[in-house]
Amino acid sequence: MINQIYEPIKNFINGLSIQAKLIVSIVFGISIFITLSAFLIIHNIQSNIDNQVLMLNNNLKSTQMLSHLASQALLKNYRDINSRKLELEKLIHNFIDEHPEITFAIFTDNAGTVLAKSQFANLFDLTKGSIEKLPPPKHVPYIQMYYSKGGKLLIIAEPIQFNSNFFGWVWVGIPDTGFTIVGSKKELVIFLLEIFVLVWILSVIGAIVNSLIITRPLRKLEKGAKAITEGRFGFQLPLKGFLGKELTQLVKAFNKMSKRLKQYEDSNIETLSSERNKFESVVMSISDGVIVLDKEDIIQIINPAARKLLNRSNDELIGQKATNIWTHKINEQISNFINSIKLDSANNNEPNSFELIRDERTLKLYLAPLYNLNNEKIGAILVIHDRTKEVEVERIKQEFISNVSHELRTPITSIKCYVDTLCSHGEQIDEKNKAEFISIINQETDRLSNLVNDVLELSSLDSNTRKLQLTLEDIYPCIEFTLKAVSVLAEKKSIKLITNIEENLPLLNINQENIERVLLNLLSNAIKYTPGNGMVKLSVKRDGPNIRFQIIDNGIGIQEEHLPLIFERFYRVENKVHTIKGTGLGLTIVKKSIEQHAGQIIVKSKLGEGSIFEFTLPIPIEQEAVLSQSKDYELEQSVSKIG
Repeated sequence: MINQIYEPIKNFINGLSIQAKLIVSIVFGISIFITLSAFLIIHNIQSNIDNQVLMLNNNLKSTQMLSHLASQALLKNYRDINSRKLELEKLIHNFIDEHPEITFAIFTDNAGTVLAKSQFANLFDLTKGSIEKLPPPKHVPYIQMYYSKGGKLLIIAEPIQFNSNFFGWVWVGIPDTGFTIVGSKKELVIFLLEIFVLVWILSVIGAIVNSLIITRPLRKLEKGAKAITEGRFGFQLPLKGFLGKELTQLVKAFNKMSKRLKQYEDSNIETLSSERNKFESVVMSISDGVIVLDKEDIIQIINPAARKLLNRSNDELIGQKATNIWTHKINEQISNFINSIKLDSANNNEPNSFELIRDERTLKLYLAPLYNLNNEKIGAILVIHDRTKEVEVERIKQEFISNVSHELRTPITSIKCYVDTLCSHGEQIDEKNKAEFISIINQETDRLSNLVNDVLELSSLDSNTRKLQLTLEDIYPCIEFTLKAVSVLAEKKSIKLITNIEENLPLLNINQENIERVLLNLLSNAIKYTPGNGMVKLSVKRDGPNIRFQIIDNGIGIQEEHLPLIFERFYRVENKVHTIKGTGLGLTIVKKSIEQHAGQIIVKSKLGEGSIFEFTLPIPIEQEAVLSQSKDYELEQSVSKIG
């Protein structure tokens, strides 16, 4: 039977959470504490009541004893009334000395007349204004609380009698000790203090229980929630203290959530970092200058191209306002555009662009707003495009068109003039002048033909889609053809043509016609600009992985300031000295041709001493291998002969 009752209770208790068990234990302890405290208080109250009854009983006995002594004193025979009064007062005095708890005592006869009284009886006006007379009590024993000017007293009256003789009354005043239901006033204060302390103890226990079971875990959860709010993902709450099953599950769920948020944040940060790195890599690799600005116009990212164009270091630009790195006019334009972005004006979505010249560079600036995924403006991007080469190319094209037009106009005008003259006045012109006119027309036609051919050749070399067709060929036929072509011109001017051509040169990847034109142009120029009885030398030698060509003359030379420009289109040194005519495209074609052969050309010259035009053509790798084998074979043959 006991087991049937015990088992369900045991199972019920085991099924409770820690908080529930703790609350039940605390309530059980408080119940025992309150019961014990109530028992002690009630026991104390009962003791106080018993003491009050005992004290009252003692006071009654003392009064009865005084009454007995007074009856004995009244049985005596006295000479007069005064003697009796003195005897009674002496009795009262001695009795009060022996019983200090008594404040005063009064003897009256059976009619209420005062026979004798103690020293302090007058302080308590028991007579109610009457003279030396107290009304007899209506019942015996007489016990009553008396309030007077002298204070609060407990008045007890007992009859004075001996056997059947009734002599009067004895009145005794005992000081009020503050008796209450719980005892004296002191004991009442103690009782109230005990109640106060008990309530406080229960309140403190309740506060501790509340803090341990409810408030403290909730504060921990609040702390964790604040940490998550502040972005400290991964914050973990400790699984200790009086949490209980429910709060433990809640804390575990919170910790799991925080951990997942941390993983998600790390994943996002890694993704964002990867995307930012990709973005910065793309920005850094862009050939144009790129500057990324935030909402406050502060430079956040700048790529090397922008730093180079601005000629400033990274530290000088990062963190600076974009409007502090340009001239006042450009700063004003940038500021206006950025302000239009902030004001969300109608055309601020369109990129703004303008050009400027900085350090002899032509720069074009593009400004465009930046948006996030929510289509909110987060800054701006500034792209700097260096248009210096484009401007230079445009200028060259303009000059080229202008020069070609001019060069074409001159022979065409000359031919037109002479043809018109022959057509209109041919009958009036003698045969000699006609022959001279026809000769001039022929020369101008040749000049026009050469100019057109040069323009077409240069256009072909400039084209990105049309490349020279190179084949592996011997260089000697090109050299022989060129020497034959210029030998007549050299003989006319009595110029000595010298050659120094190395034997067994390897095959080269060349366009034979193009290389012949290069050699012909350089040799003919050397002969043109060399006075009679001069010297022109052609040297062709192997120089490491290249074949080096040198055209050397002792002609008029070129001034140093002209050397960087002689390969430009239509640039002619003779234009400055007005001597030999030409198209001004020959050296440009030479340079373009050699570059398409992966070679290089340089010029060295000194005015009045002559010039050296030198260019190289690379030896193909397969020919290097052939030459190496050939050298090894020749070395073996030499060794065998020596042996």
